Amino acid sequence: MADHLNSLEEKVKKLVAELFKKNISEITEKTSFVQDLNATSIDSIALLAGLEGEFKLKVPPEEILQGKTVGTLIEYLKKQLKES
Repeated sequence: MADHLNSLEEKVKKLVAELFKKNISEITEKTSFVQDLNATSIDSIALLAGLEGEFKLKVPPEEILQGKTVGTLIEYLKKQLKES
């Protein structure tokens, strides 16, 4: 199970790095979508589409835009995957 969760974290970081044209090493759980990555609503839609394709989950846009971090998104996904 731990490998599955580590894999989830890496997949999320990779998606975020690709979308925001960053090196994956720059993406940490403390990386803020708005403050650090300057995410716009368009960016959030693109990320949500990528997450939905990767994890087959619907993610509310506020999980990205309301001062959230990569870490809070990962925690949200972990919780949703455990419940499904």
